Amino acid sequence: MSEITRNLLEETQDYVEQARARTARARKPWQVWLDAEWGFRNYWYPAALSRHLNEGDAKGIELLGEEILLTRQNGKLHAMEDRCPHRGIRFSARPLFYTKETLTCWYHTWTYDLEDGNLRTILSSPDSKMIGKCSIKIYPVEERKGIIFIFVGDIEPPPLHYDLAPGLLDDNAVVYCGEPYEINANWRLGCENGYDPGHQFIHNWSEMCINAGMHTSYGYTSTREAVLDTTRYVENEDGPKGFTRKVEKTEFKHEAFIPLKDGGRKDLVLPLARGKSPEELAQLTDIIRLGTVGLWMPCSLKVTTFPAPQCTHYEFYVPKNKDVHIYFQFGVIHTDDEDEAERWLGEDGRVMWEVPAVEGFTVDDAFAREQLHKYYAEEDGWQRERLFQPDVELTMWRRFASRHARGIQTVDHTRGYFKRD
Repeated sequence: MSEITRNLLEETQDYVEQARARTARARKPWQVWLDAEWGFRNYWYPAALSRHLNEGDAKGIELLGEEILLTRQNGKLHAMEDRCPHRGIRFSARPLFYTKETLTCWYHTWTYDLEDGNLRTILSSPDSKMIGKCSIKIYPVEERKGIIFIFVGDIEPPPLHYDLAPGLLDDNAVVYCGEPYEINANWRLGCENGYDPGHQFIHNWSEMCINAGMHTSYGYTSTREAVLDTTRYVENEDGPKGFTRKVEKTEFKHEAFIPLKDGGRKDLVLPLARGKSPEELAQLTDIIRLGTVGLWMPCSLKVTTFPAPQCTHYEFYVPKNKDVHIYFQFGVIHTDDEDEAERWLGEDGRVMWEVPAVEGFTVDDAFAREQLHKYYAEEDGWQRERLFQPDVELTMWRRFASRHARGIQTVDHTRGYFKRD
């Protein structure tokens, strides 16, 4: 077992199944997680898909509340602050590139260098003393596997793979990119929903499960010993930080009951489990047990053997702002066979991953997150929540993320008050 995992369990176990909610404002072991409403600063994030930005295109996006202009000029990607220091005009309203190396503000003609962000000239006042003394923020950008990543922060960016769940950038990884979309919920609710051991119940009504005739469960509770045996946290300095959890020791409960006031009980069986023999039920749950799930800093999930044995499912919960996150999803196979890779990027990826996983499964997660948001955003949910034993895995992650976060995004950052060279 991992000593890191044991320590995290010890630090957070006391916060579950309390007789009363801990609403006092005393700092919790995961206080940094609570403070990160706008996201973690100084990380790489997926920002767009390559197919959405052709040569000469410009696209205004928002990451962690920061407004950014993304463009491709002469085949090279550039990401810059979408705000003119003169009077705050957003360049993206009317992107203007008189040359492939400059951006001109469409309002007062201030013209900036795409490489360093410096004010190169003002078309209407080429002798202005402001020239050379003013700049816009330039964001580091990388393009890999059909995904455009932007670094949001002030420090020297670490290698891109440090901030991704392992395996996504492998040389033989073939990545099918689903269409990203916005979810009206804070990004932290996305992270916690992705691996929450108690949320399986909602997927009994997911189209993928119905079509496959596969029940999930009423939600499962791993014992303290099982959590220690099946969960491994990783905090290497040179690489990604996060955890992987095996499902092999989990009990999947497809039967339950509700006690009645007269001493009787109402017995329940999940719809997709009805009429199946114990052997058939075991066979279905054994398929689920083959997989692993895990969350990685700052906000990426990795699920193996899902929805097909040869496929790994990746997803990111990228903060757009404090009330919305952008849901990126990728279906990945690893192969050196060029024909197999080509099929996966076409029909196979669509049929074997996107249709069942994206269209028929994770939409229910997206719906659930939006229903959570009001409680946490407006009703003091982070303080009022009442946790039960499955939630200890959530509190362990919160503590881990709080320990390793490189920085916290603030409202000032969203207004342009960030470090400038």
